[in-house]
Amino acid sequence: MDNKNAIAMDLVAKMAVEQLAKEQNKNIEEVLISFMESNTGRMVYDDSTKLWWDGPSAVAQEYKTEMGIIEHNIPPAY
Repeated sequence: MDNKNAIAMDLVAKMAVEQLAKEQNKNIEEVLISFMESNTGRMVYDDSTKLWWDGPSAVAQEYKTEMGIIEHNIPPAY
């Protein structure tokens, strides 16, 4: 793995963790620890999976799926 890929992986992981912390209204450090201990966190840094190519939103969604986090998308009332 070259340095550019490592930097991209770090950035994608950072952005995914920030998104997750905001969505879940949790402390970023708490989310970071959980994320890095997850299979999703390991997959981001495994260049053979190319998960980081999909971007932070896809990585965050993969993590939520792994953790069984259910999203309730309630349409706005008009």
